[in-house]
Amino acid sequence: MPTPISFVFSEEERSLAREEGMRRQGVNEAKGLRGRNGGAWKGSKALDIHLLGAAGEVAVASYLGMKEHLFKETEARRGSDDLPGIDVKTRSKHQYDLIVQKNEDACKKFVLVTIESQKTFLHGWCYGRDAMKEEFWADPARGRPAYFVPKEALSPMESLNVEAQVL
Repeated sequence: MPTPISFVFSEEERSLAREEGMRRQGVNEAKGLRGRNGGAWKGSKALDIHLLGAAGEVAVASYLGMKEHLFKETEARRGSDDLPGIDVKTRSKHQYDLIVQKNEDACKKFVLVTIESQKTFLHGWCYGRDAMKEEFWADPARGRPAYFVPKEALSPMESLNVEAQVL
């Protein structure tokens, strides 16, 4: 299993994530956009999801030196990238696995970030095609099946090569 990388946000990064999470929630509520896969779409629970997601994206972008690519998509759109060729999946518990949906891009890179009790870890990554294996298919929330990739199946963050996607 890859050793997770501990990430500490600067005040600027924390503010950036907070502003983006609040912006996303405001846009989604104003347009009546529903949360993915039956998740919360308005109120404090939905805002928490947006804040968590934006924070994970900031952490990965900062680690990879790609902050200039953050938040290019201002409208929620299926299949869009958080960073070029990368989808950041941020979870609220450190024991949680990487979630990849059935309709995701097999060529995209998926990164698992967890944030719990003010601690942030970048656990690793995999291609969509490596996540979409029958052995990872599960429905622990009952009614929202997806691929749940265990941390031991992820590649270490140090091996994440993004140069080809950026050029």
